[in-house]
Amino acid sequence: MKNFGLSQKFLTALAIMGFGVSLVVGVAELTSAEDPTTMVVSLVLYTAAAVIITLPRWTTRQLPLLSTVLAVLFFSLAAERGYAATIAVPIAGQSPWFAMGFTVMISFLCLRRRIWWAVLLWVAVSLMSLGRWAVFRDTLVPTESYPVTTLGLLLATWMGYREFMRFTQRNREIQSMLVTARSSDEAEQNTKNASYQRVQDVRRLAGGLLERIAYDPSEITEHDINRFRLTEAQLRDTIRGRSIATPYILELARAARDRGVAVDILDERGQPLPPRVLEATTEQLAEVLNHAQCGVVTIRAFPQGDPTAVFIVHDNDNEEEDPIAIEIADVTGEVSRF
Repeated sequence: MKNFGLSQKFLTALAIMGFGVSLVVGVAELTSAEDPTTMVVSLVLYTAAAVIITLPRWTTRQLPLLSTVLAVLFFSLAAERGYAATIAVPIAGQSPWFAMGFTVMISFLCLRRRIWWAVLLWVAVSLMSLGRWAVFRDTLVPTESYPVTTLGLLLATWMGYREFMRFTQRNREIQSMLVTARSSDEAEQNTKNASYQRVQDVRRLAGGLLERIAYDPSEITEHDINRFRLTEAQLRDTIRGRSIATPYILELARAARDRGVAVDILDERGQPLPPRVLEATTEQLAEVLNHAQCGVVTIRAFPQGDPTAVFIVHDNDNEEEDPIAIEIADVTGEVSRF
């Protein structure tokens, strides 16, 4: 994972190097410290803060709040104890032993998406640094000025952070636009495919009759009219009964209509039937339509989620015989007759 375009190994190595420089300087000052014990406490707290900010895996997410609070608290205490263990000298331009670590801590809090905690730490340590300024011969001596340099780094990191967030947001928008564009292209292609398939279906079912109407000047016979009627019914089936209107079922319905049977195919499902259901539907329709000589056969596909996938009814217009009703269960294709 990368953070602000930098690799994890590089960031970890940079943090160890930066914190390590100050740690070495602090250890070297142990012998000259006014209070070595307090200095040791300061070094331990400093090390704890450095470990907390360095060890977690570098990601684009924020450093956990608890880790952030502990790192800022430990570093602030380390700075306070470090100052307590050393004597302030009225010489301008000095830096405490932890100055490099302070700069690294500020920068890496920003990199770990904790800008305001970095500002808080800078304010706390800067106030401690101002307390070290001394008055020598009626002149205020700014013994330490490193917080000013760190402030510049903090501002630079803040601006970099803002630019990174702007870039990240823009990148997300571009990715979203690309996904939307691909979805639109796929939807458009699906529409084109569906349109092409529809044209092919019409050409297959009615191509010959349309050419007959357009180019054959001979008189239209009763046989032609019947063919037109049957073909028109088939085209209607492909629209109203899409999930049921397979080529085989369309031919079964056409043959039944040619014998005088009224056939209605209605699809409320809007998507293909499960294989078992389609197989059972085809078998039952073949039996019903091949034996039907009159009356009305209604085939209806129910919406998905209904326990009944397909319902077939044959009313043969004979008052002495009950209509045939066939129910085909969804998913399983189990057949029930009434």
